[in-house]
Amino acid sequence: MSRVQRILGASALLVIAALSLAVVATQTTMSWYQAPGADGLATKQIAVFEPAVVGTVIAALAVLALLVHLVLVIRRAVPRVQWVVAVALTVATVIAAVVVSVADRPVF
Repeated sequence: MSRVQRILGASALLVIAALSLAVVATQTTMSWYQAPGADGLATKQIAVFEPAVVGTVIAALAVLALLVHLVLVIRRAVPRVQWVVAVALTVATVIAAVVVSVADRPVF
């Protein structure tokens, strides 16, 4: 692999993981409106969706690791096992995004 191909590959993995992080992070809060009270106003309630918080932490750690991987790839050639770990981290972030996206939300 040439140096340019290694940098492009590591960058692509980082972008995929960052997009997965964005998908997961946007699902951390849920909002709903309670029925109007005696004053006739419906109040907005906000709750935290815990699986999205866990997915966000997993994806954020993977993005940080992939950022370090990109810096190492820019500086020198890295071992093949490091590429395997980088791909596994990217797959983990995508799986976290999919799992959080299809998870059942509580009904209020």
